[in-house]
Amino acid sequence: MRLGDFEIHLLRAGGWRSDGGATFGVVPKVLWERQKPADEQNLIRTDCIGVVVRHRGRVIVCETGIGSKLSEKRARQVGVWQPEGLLVALRKLGLRPDEVDVVTSTHLHWDHAGGFTRRSPSGEVELTFPRAKHFVQQAEFDFALSPDPRSRAGYYDDDILPVADAGRLEFVSGEAEVMPGLVLRQTGGHTPGHQLVVFRAAQDLACVMTGDLVGLRPHLRVPWIPAADLDVLRSLEEKARLLREAAEHRWLLVLGHEPEQPAGYVDAAGSWSPEDTLED
Repeated sequence: MRLGDFEIHLLRAGGWRSDGGATFGVVPKVLWERQKPADEQNLIRTDCIGVVVRHRGRVIVCETGIGSKLSEKRARQVGVWQPEGLLVALRKLGLRPDEVDVVTSTHLHWDHAGGFTRRSPSGEVELTFPRAKHFVQQAEFDFALSPDPRSRAGYYDDDILPVADAGRLEFVSGEAEVMPGLVLRQTGGHTPGHQLVVFRAAQDLACVMTGDLVGLRPHLRVPWIPAADLDVLRSLEEKARLLREAAEHRWLLVLGHEPEQPAGYVDAAGSWSPEDTLED
């Protein structure tokens, strides 16, 4: 799909099975399971949705998914599939990892930033995209290095530290246009440095990666917030703001974990209109 100078390719960087209760927080199961049926272990399908973007000669990757570094035991525990989904998608587009110029993610949780790094044939952790600048919120990086006990399981040092050690991290604070048309907007809520990634061709022509602010289609309801969110009130405020703007300007939203038609538009009443022209 094209938005102005942006050529956008939707991708599924694999996925996993998340706990339904954690995914929908205080929302009663009798409500959420009508839309996202759970298996006998109360797990629901959770895709890792990202994009590859070409823009004025540059290649941008947003959201890298889980990657392939998890141990076999851990991968089985969380039901990971297609851990190499991002690299497969790049090959289909005729791109090599060393041709990627910019990498960003909505936040640094293992299911969003796991693909920042990979294991070499000798088993060492190496950068997946060795030439790319990786843009993250300073607040997110700081928290990832020293999270609270509840959040510790969400961050893996091997995803983040090799990129920092190689000098390939670029920090922003708040809202920043890191290259023409690529805007990062800190929302907080889910994590301190959670951000929206906006590909903005014009005020009324933009694609927004929602991450875990709106992870699944049921999360389009403002009060439906994941249990993992650290600042629920901030999540509510930022989600309401995003949905208002998206409806007013008809922004294309790409939901961070939605398995079925993850890209689409929302209207003032909150109705979802899938975008059928995006192929993954």
